[in-house]
Amino acid sequence: MEKSSEKIIVILTIILSLTLAIVSYFGAFVPDTYARDEESMAVQGMGQDLVGLFAVVPLLLVSLALVLKHRKTAYFIFCGTVFYILYSFFIYSFGVHFNRLFLLYCVILGTSLYIFILILIQLNRLPVDTWFSEKTPARTIGIYLIIIACMFYLLWLKDVIPAIMNNTVPETVSNYNLLVNPVHVLDMAIVLPGLVITAVLLMKKNRLGLVLTPVLLVFILILAVALAVMVIMMKIKGVSDDTSVAGIFTVIAVISTVILLIFLKSMKKSTAK
Repeated sequence: MEKSSEKIIVILTIILSLTLAIVSYFGAFVPDTYARDEESMAVQGMGQDLVGLFAVVPLLLVSLALVLKHRKTAYFIFCGTVFYILYSFFIYSFGVHFNRLFLLYCVILGTSLYIFILILIQLNRLPVDTWFSEKTPARTIGIYLIIIACMFYLLWLKDVIPAIMNNTVPETVSNYNLLVNPVHVLDMAIVLPGLVITAVLLMKKNRLGLVLTPVLLVFILILAVALAVMVIMMKIKGVSDDTSVAGIFTVIAVISTVILLIFLKSMKKSTAK
């Protein structure tokens, strides 16, 4: 990694870690943080903030430390963690009703965006296509990414299409008093097509596919854990009695972990320079 870029990434990551820790603490432990949001959304926010504070912040710092030691796997874990933060705080910035943490939401969204861009540029300069062996199970992993994309497309379209046909508003929008659901926008416009494109590139052993696949697997893993904790938190707070969805997200997290480990295990042993 270039020294100038390395220094910028380190500084931005320190800022990101501190602001994320503050925001996550307030969201998880200060009751009036989500006072203007519907109870269900507030409880989900608390669950996600617990994951942010106790899992994402440590993972971000540890993976950065390993990136600075030129560990190849660390690049992907760090980049995937940053992408999860970027995704999440797009939702916080546009989906959570205005509160005293708003400026910190903007800081986290901005710093995660620029870190993500910078680390992708660094990965593009490294000989990533030479890191993997011919035995890398590209087809199997590609199919898994497509399955995940299809699952979430079906989930969101089940909400959106009936509302469009009946000229109404989906419950996931009206129940939370939103203009639109930012999750719908992010997933259907960017993330899910990105999963499919990455899967196709991976199956062709394209360089970009090899770069993005572990990044997206890390993202899916963290997101699945966060979603499971959000559902469990709703059960604890008495907002919902259905915890079956948490089981589904847990299964996705476990499968993603296994596939990620298989993918990373196929890498050749050497440092990234």
